[in-house]
Amino acid sequence: MQEKAQESIWVLGATGYVGKALSLELLADTNEEALLSCFGNRRVDLELMERSNFILNPLEELDAHWLKRFPPKVIYHCARLAGSTPKKRKEAALKGAQANRRLIALLKKMETPPVIVYCSGTLMYGPQVQEIDESAPLAPTAYAKQYAIAEQPWIEAQKEGVLDVRMARPAWIFGPDSWFLHFFLKVAWEHGAVPYYGDGQQMMSLLPLGDCAGQLKHCYQEGEPGKDYNLYGFAPISQKEFAEAVAQIMGLEARNIPLTACMERFGETVTEALCSNIPVRTQHQSWKETYTPYYQDLSSLLQSVIEEAKAFSLLS
Repeated sequence: MQEKAQESIWVLGATGYVGKALSLELLADTNEEALLSCFGNRRVDLELMERSNFILNPLEELDAHWLKRFPPKVIYHCARLAGSTPKKRKEAALKGAQANRRLIALLKKMETPPVIVYCSGTLMYGPQVQEIDESAPLAPTAYAKQYAIAEQPWIEAQKEGVLDVRMARPAWIFGPDSWFLHFFLKVAWEHGAVPYYGDGQQMMSLLPLGDCAGQLKHCYQEGEPGKDYNLYGFAPISQKEFAEAVAQIMGLEARNIPLTACMERFGETVTEALCSNIPVRTQHQSWKETYTPYYQDLSSLLQSVIEEAKAFSLLS
């Protein structure tokens, strides 16, 4: 009799920004490195190759063979095909949607389909006037206008109820190589002031990168079947207050960049993202309370990430 293959934990997009952080979080958590199957696309990650079943297989060409060799009990889906312009993002999203439909069809054929935790984002909600939870309707803005196309097959599968799909929507993911470095720190280093965009009153819900990984894991370990989860770390803060807090740590001033100047420098999509007002909370308060965050206060988070970003910038 052929021995039954041992169930695995899958991370799709494991070499990406969130996927790598999640993979390392899972490795630290399980201490069973052979159980983790990491799927990458173009990049080979030597650390993940050494510590996991590292498989270089693009999402759109995911081989059904792996479902039998390493049958997943959970799939963390962090694989999003990217594009540098709205047109290219739409092309990538259409390709991603086709790949996701193909994967869904394969999973439905499994005797015991896995739980799917899909990493989305709060830009899917669009601009808001007050804090929202997971019941808010979707109205994608900025990059999400195109990325929503690739996400749609999972939303449909979730509604169908055949698969246990849990949509995770991280807020502003805060780490050393992120929007914070490119749109705040680099501008501050160049001009001697920490910027805030538009009127600065747009509310931001911040999520440390480590807590993004941890809360994704928490969606599987403590979450409920077929539910959506907003991921965030702290109470919403206005972008002006955020810039002032960063400026105080850096010994600089905070400076306004008007909407028109932001549009001229970064374009429409980036401006929509930077000026989006999407403060979030969650319906799942008991789920949130059972999670232990990496950072208990915003000040220590800011100091840590600023130092990490300095080091990252010197290396890149």
